Amino acid sequence: MASPAETSEQTSLEVVSKRFGTLAVPADRVFRFASGLIGFPSAKRFVLLDHRPGSPFKWMLSLDDPELAFAVANPGDLVASYDPPLKRAAKQLSAKPEDIALFAMVTIPSDPTEMTMNLMAPIAVDLKSMTAEQLILDRPDLSPAHRIVPAAKSEGGEAGAPAETV
Repeated sequence: MASPAETSEQTSLEVVSKRFGTLAVPADRVFRFASGLIGFPSAKRFVLLDHRPGSPFKWMLSLDDPELAFAVANPGDLVASYDPPLKRAAKQLSAKPEDIALFAMVTIPSDPTEMTMNLMAPIAVDLKSMTAEQLILDRPDLSPAHRIVPAAKSEGGEAGAPAETV
């Protein structure tokens, strides 16, 4: 029988990151990519961290390289017309569509009004098995750099002016 300290060590992992500090990550919140992420094959274990309360953004932190983190968001929360590929994700992960969570990577430039998300390569996570895969979608209606804050048209009808916030 395991001692309380051993049980505690088995149910959480300590992660030290310059950006996020020292974190105790519950083992059941860790999801795994069998082949890593595109461009990061050795980054296989991740956890989602909230950006701040009420924010649609999260951080996907690598447990294999705690200095590697990606801003992500549920594309359905930010793109009204987004049609989530849940059936494809479920098929690829051998899961049920209702057990899938989808995230898109977000690029945050110095001007946050130019923030984009990659709708062509969403991250699918099976919340039951905690397995994940980055999907590659070949759909002309999706962009790898979808603007989150749409460019507003100026009085002259030209795009490029920052969108007004409500």
